[in-house]
Amino acid sequence: MAKKIKSIKVLHFDESTEKGERIQQASVLIEIEGERPKLIQGTQVLKGDINGKHTISYTIFDGKTSGKATYSINTIEKKADKAKINIVGISEGAICCGQNKPVDTTIDISNKTFSANDPSIQCDICQAIADFACDLVADQIPEDEICAEVCASVCLEFVETLVGYLICVAICATACSIILDQITEYGCKVGSQYLYQKAGYC
Repeated sequence: MAKKIKSIKVLHFDESTEKGERIQQASVLIEIEGERPKLIQGTQVLKGDINGKHTISYTIFDGKTSGKATYSINTIEKKADKAKINIVGISEGAICCGQNKPVDTTIDISNKTFSANDPSIQCDICQAIADFACDLVADQIPEDEICAEVCASVCLEFVETLVGYLICVAICATACSIILDQITEYGCKVGSQYLYQKAGYC
């Protein structure tokens, strides 16, 4: 049985502007049962027009390993609660989702900022994981490959907000394993909402 996530706490968040760049820094503490608490720290630098073409660069460190990611983003459409973006880029290092594979995709993302202790982020991430995992199960992707594929795609949905991206990078593999256990037991016909609720996330 996969280990459950006990708590997620945003310990620090700040935002500043320097030479036309928006710089965000954050620290997030993740507690997973049976493991030592994990502190993940990150910096996001945004250049350009957040409502149009812009670049986002990440540097992430979890106490043992570090990773970097750079994405060129074009906001195609923006609504009150979500936006459609085209994202092109690559991540480097095991800590960043993406497996060092180039990204070129168009996705819908939430406009939430998650800049404070917001419990809904865990639910949003796990809902996205359950939806995508069921798609891959239906496509008969081998179970041992599913979570790598899921996390590479799902965490991009939170790429524009530092706290959301950090939390997704930190919990995705664990949350995906738990949700796969639920899929094995209940199947996907029960719906993704049932799966992530049974997993204890919402």
